[in-house]
Amino acid sequence: MRVLRMSITDRALLPVARTLTPGTGAQQLAAWREFNDDYLLDVDRRPGEMTNHHARVEDAFAWLTELVRTEQSCCAFVAWSIDTTHADLRLTVVGSDDALDVLSFLEHTPTTAREEAR
Repeated sequence: MRVLRMSITDRALLPVARTLTPGTGAQQLAAWREFNDDYLLDVDRRPGEMTNHHARVEDAFAWLTELVRTEQSCCAFVAWSIDTTHADLRLTVVGSDDALDVLSFLEHTPTTAREEAR
């Protein structure tokens, strides 16, 4: 069996589009909102890269892994990685700025932070 690996350059050539069905896509967005409401601490955005910092608690890693697995199947135009070597969980997504703009839901501000800003 041959495994095809894509470089960042190869991913940049893919169309920037999510391939989830409308129903599945809505469920995935709702899951990200709930996850971010519970665990998102901060977002670092640089050209070509976004790193989300999440609270490192018992169920966060499993939930984040499942969310990312779904995203990898529908959003192959970026590279996804989870880093567990810090005090927090870090999700890093690398791709073109246009690709990262499609994934703006990852930068969802938790409800508590929005309420405190009022």
